[in-house]
Amino acid sequence: MWPYEKIVFAGTFDRLHEGHKHLLRNCFKLGKRVVIGLTSDEMIRKHKPAAKIASYTERELELRVFLEDIGESDRFEIFKINTIEGGADFMEGLEALLVSDEISVVENAFRINDLREKNGLKRFHIIVVPRVRTEDGIPLSSSRIRDGKDFSKEKLIY
Repeated sequence: MWPYEKIVFAGTFDRLHEGHKHLLRNCFKLGKRVVIGLTSDEMIRKHKPAAKIASYTERELELRVFLEDIGESDRFEIFKINTIEGGADFMEGLEALLVSDEISVVENAFRINDLREKNGLKRFHIIVVPRVRTEDGIPLSSSRIRDGKDFSKEKLIY
């Protein structure tokens, strides 16, 4: 029924929006088991303006509520990410990694695959899904929402 037994998707999931939801729904179409990496507060403080980003606990709760709402409460697990690789460089049984079409994210997926090979693990398939865009053609993003942009009345482009 599913092409993959285990698929991974990772992110910060701040202000869970339709772009995140679109990518997550794709994971559940492709994987029997979906493993979701959620960026830790510690990692956010190292790489992003942490004051504007919701806490790990808040982001995890919002993610769990969404997954329950779409009827997937029994097919996922969430783990905390503390490194850029998120543990995928050592994760056993990983068959696929779903990523957005953001260049740096795709490049990181290839880098993680190289690390897996060096660690004696099987390379995974990299599934690139285009980001949801707003009417202006720019990808929907948490940073745009944090900056006060309201997309609730806009037509989104999938």
